[in-house]
Amino acid sequence: MSGGYVRPHPDGVEIRLDEELAAFLVQFPFGLDGVRRGADDPAARRLNVPVYLDDRDADQEWWGFMGEELDQGRAADRSAFGEVMAASVAGTVMSAEEARAVLRVLVESRLVYAARLGIDVEEDYERLGPSDASVLDALAELQMALISALE
Repeated sequence: MSGGYVRPHPDGVEIRLDEELAAFLVQFPFGLDGVRRGADDPAARRLNVPVYLDDRDADQEWWGFMGEELDQGRAADRSAFGEVMAASVAGTVMSAEEARAVLRVLVESRLVYAARLGIDVEEDYERLGPSDASVLDALAELQMALISALE
């Protein structure tokens, strides 16, 4: 992985990122905080997919019961992500649960970024400019490194 490394460790996952990459990544949770359920926003639709496709009432009921819990879990993941990114410049070992939290934030970040770029199918990626493609590639690279380290 360019800009650092992610590798298995007996206590979880070791991560070390260069300062520039860590500073770049730490901004993503702030963008996720702005995604509001029910908003007319492609990112909101991508992150908060209907649970019941053919039953709007059941879907709203589910989100009424579970939405706040999901939001709290996402907030906890984003907090862990920020702490890990801050510590990653010096190098740190994440527990497996922290690594999974970081992974969830990376997945959400890729979904939101891609949705806002209008990427709906694989072919849409081909029309991206180099800067946007680089962002998605960097998120994917770290995501894959974490998955490999967790296996």
